[in-house]
Amino acid sequence: MAFFRLQRTAATLAAAGLALSGAVWAQGSPPDVAPPTSAVTSPNTPPATGSSGSQSGGTPATNRTAPAPSGATGAAPAAPAASASKPAHADASFMDDAAHAGHYEVEAAKLALQKGQSDAVKSFAQRMIDDHTATAQQLQALASAKNHKLPDGPSMVQKGKLKLLGTHEGAKFDKSYIDSLGPKAHRDTIKLFEKAASKGHDADVKAFADKTLPTLREHLTLAEQLDQSMNGKDQKNATHDAPRYNKDGTPKK
Repeated sequence: MAFFRLQRTAATLAAAGLALSGAVWAQGSPPDVAPPTSAVTSPNTPPATGSSGSQSGGTPATNRTAPAPSGATGAAPAAPAASASKPAHADASFMDDAAHAGHYEVEAAKLALQKGQSDAVKSFAQRMIDDHTATAQQLQALASAKNHKLPDGPSMVQKGKLKLLGTHEGAKFDKSYIDSLGPKAHRDTIKLFEKAASKGHDADVKAFADKTLPTLREHLTLAEQLDQSMNGKDQKNATHDAPRYNKDGTPKK
């Protein structure tokens, strides 16, 4: 009998312990038990919500991408779009004439490097190639922005002059080159750009012309010096554009 009373006492104590444990859980204070290693949260942890709105398949809050700061953009500023309209007739005409002149200068200078005799002529020619090639690139960018197609070579008249120039060699070529692309040709080009800089319709066209003028004026100075050194004091062989000089070397007025 004593053995059976002992069993009933143990059972009663176990039941009381289970009741007490249940009461503790009901009050929100679980026993101090190490959590399992699974991803399941404790009863008091609100469920995480992902893109699907439930725990299953949701994105943990710690893995979410933080929103970008207000006003921040990852893209660089867009380049200005090309104009959808055609440039004014005067601006288009200037760009065409400038392109023709540039091609003419470069093609003639290439001939000078091949057929010229004077080192001064060849040096001048190389300078023309370098400067006019750089200017042509700027002009092409301008024309593209203004929705205008430039000519890709000299004009028909200029091609004829180049063909004639190519028939000469040595010293004769040098004189013909200065005659065709010396001071007079550069003064005409400067007038073309000065007109565009002051009377052009488009602000970008005017700015291009104004920016190029200092280089063209320097070319004129070089052309005048070259003409003077080779032909200026030789009245018999001087080009028709060569300045006439007094005995003291000053140009005649």
